Amino acid sequence: TKGLYMFHCCIFPHLNSPAPIYGLDVIAGANKVTGFFHDWSPLAKRDHKMVDWFVKEASLYEPSKPRPLPDWAMKIFSPGMIAAGNIKEEKELTHALSLAQSNMSVYFTLLRREKNNETDITEQEIKDAQNRYAKHQRENPHTPRVMLSLGLPEDDVKEFCTDALFPYVE
Repeated sequence: TKGLYMFHCCIFPHLNSPAPIYGLDVIAGANKVTGFFHDWSPLAKRDHKMVDWFVKEASLYEPSKPRPLPDWAMKIFSPGMIAAGNIKEEKELTHALSLAQSNMSVYFTLLRREKNNETDITEQEIKDAQNRYAKHQRENPHTPRVMLSLGLPEDDVKEFCTDALFPYVE
């Protein structure tokens, strides 16, 4: 009813895999996308081959209006992070969404090919890395601010952002 739409998708690998986290956020109003964010965020292994693939793939998309990333985001996202704002043209939006959809398909294919943790990274290190990602995502002031502007109760927003959107792995 407020004319604002928020889509958020994070796909975490199993705890026996140091593969990156797939992420896609789209924030839109009636006439434009105000925020488009897409990444394969590295976990315990920052030079993971899947992250390298994503960085190359992401370089094929150049937003008409890049958005700078805040400090909390720089701590968790890959060098290929796509951050775009003010997408008004259908052609650019179609390109961005097609890229994200294609990347999701590739992500699942590569994830299936991953052998169970063949590195010296422990399950606890992977949990710690996933929790670090959640901690920094919780520092994003925009998500709760948008939800509050939509009229959602503050307690519900806080619970959703911590317990549903970015819970810690125990």
